[in-house]
Amino acid sequence: MDEEHSAERAYRGVMEPEGLTCYSLKIGESDLYICASGETADVARKSLERHRAELEAYLAAHTSFGTSFKPVPAATGAPGIVADMAAAGQAFDVGPMASVAGAIAQWVGTDLLSVSSEVIVENGGDIFLAGGGRRRIRIFAGADSRDVDIIVEDSPDGTGVCTSSATVGPSVSFGAADAVTVIAATATIADAAATAIGNVVLRPEDIGSGLEIAATFEQVQGAVIVLQGSMGAWGKVEIA
Repeated sequence: MDEEHSAERAYRGVMEPEGLTCYSLKIGESDLYICASGETADVARKSLERHRAELEAYLAAHTSFGTSFKPVPAATGAPGIVADMAAAGQAFDVGPMASVAGAIAQWVGTDLLSVSSEVIVENGGDIFLAGGGRRRIRIFAGADSRDVDIIVEDSPDGTGVCTSSATVGPSVSFGAADAVTVIAATATIADAAATAIGNVVLRPEDIGSGLEIAATFEQVQGAVIVLQGSMGAWGKVEIA
């Protein structure tokens, strides 16, 4: 792991949910940090392998699904994770792959709920949370940015908290925000929404406009935008 990637994952060192066992799971581009109760690693690995295999097979047969920056409908009979990504892309006018990290976290996390009532799945800053009530989450906006902690109250079935960045990590953004974090009912939705909002934030003066756009999306519960030391928040967000 290179120095930049190590910095991006440093926030995992502050994730210490009481009563849960945490571990890393990496397959291909998917680099998950999972916290759950009991022995769940085997279930998590099989889940990740299955969903990745379904997605990779679909992408091989439908290349535009993996390359388009605009919505692409899912083919009839597409795997559930594919249909989920297509719907999120359509809702926020972004390409299906804008939600891929959140979708992986969502689908693996949902599978883990069959063996653990409390689940956290983090995939490169995109998080599925379930069953734990109030959780403290740190938004990573770059090594030179101050820490921003928020409190999120998840639901028993799960809540998505996803971050898009133009300056941190491999995500593609047409904006310039150091971090756009969105809270939504699912991580797939939150990931697509964070991308859409991030695309319009080019300078600190755009933070207000970005939050106004967030408020227009019925599926978005809350949002935080960080850019060049400035920050704004809207909706179901509690700054810790």
